[in-house]
Amino acid sequence: MSIWDKILFKDRSEISGEIKVAENSGIRRLIIGGFTQSQSLRSDGCTGQPCWDRMIPEDISLREDSRVLILGLGAGTVAKMLTRRFGPIAIDGVEIDPEVIKIAKNYFSLNEPNVNIIIDDAIKFVKEARFKYDLICIDLFMSNRAPPGVETDEFFSSVKNLLKDGGRVTINKIFKGKQELEDYENFINSIFSKVSFFIVRGSRTLDNVIVVAERA
Repeated sequence: MSIWDKILFKDRSEISGEIKVAENSGIRRLIIGGFTQSQSLRSDGCTGQPCWDRMIPEDISLREDSRVLILGLGAGTVAKMLTRRFGPIAIDGVEIDPEVIKIAKNYFSLNEPNVNIIIDDAIKFVKEARFKYDLICIDLFMSNRAPPGVETDEFFSSVKNLLKDGGRVTINKIFKGKQELEDYENFINSIFSKVSFFIVRGSRTLDNVIVVAERA
C-alpha cells in the first residue's frame, strides 16, 4: 500500500478475508489479504504490470468463435484485456467468492456482455466443464499461495483436457526461491510437452513466474 492510495472500499469476506479497493492516479487495485489481485486498465488496454499483461501470449490469435476460460476472475483484469484486444469473444470467468464479483461490478465496471461469470470452485469446475478452450488463464491465489488442490496432477490433467488441439494455458505463479521455481518447472514440464517460463521480478522475497504451456 502506498501513502498516496485512496481507500474506496474495505470489508471482510468469509471466503477471501480482508478485501480493499484502492485508487492511485486513476488506477484501481483489488487487494485481498494484503496482496493486489486485480488492477484496472490503462488507456492502452494493458496494466503495465507483466504479471497480468503476460497472461495473454503476445503471438496468440483469437477469432470470433474462440473461447477463453479464466480461473480466478477477480475483478476482471485479464477478461477486460482480452476483450479490448480481440473484441467480444466468449469468456468464461470462474470466481469462487461472490463478494469479489460484487466489488468487480461496482468498482471495476465488470459488465462486458461477452464475459460469462461463474461462481464456482475452479477445481470443481474443470472436472465438469462442457466446452473446449483456445486459451485458459489460471490466476488462482489465497493471499500469495495457490489454493489447496490446484498444484496437482489431477487438476492440471483436467485443465489440459479442456484445451483444444494447439490451445494454450497461462499460469500466474508466485514463488519464493530458486528451488521452489525449479520444482514447479519440473512439475509443469511433466504434464505439458511445450512450456516456456517468464520470470517477473517482484519484492525481495517473492517473485512471479508466468508459465505458457501448449497442448500439442
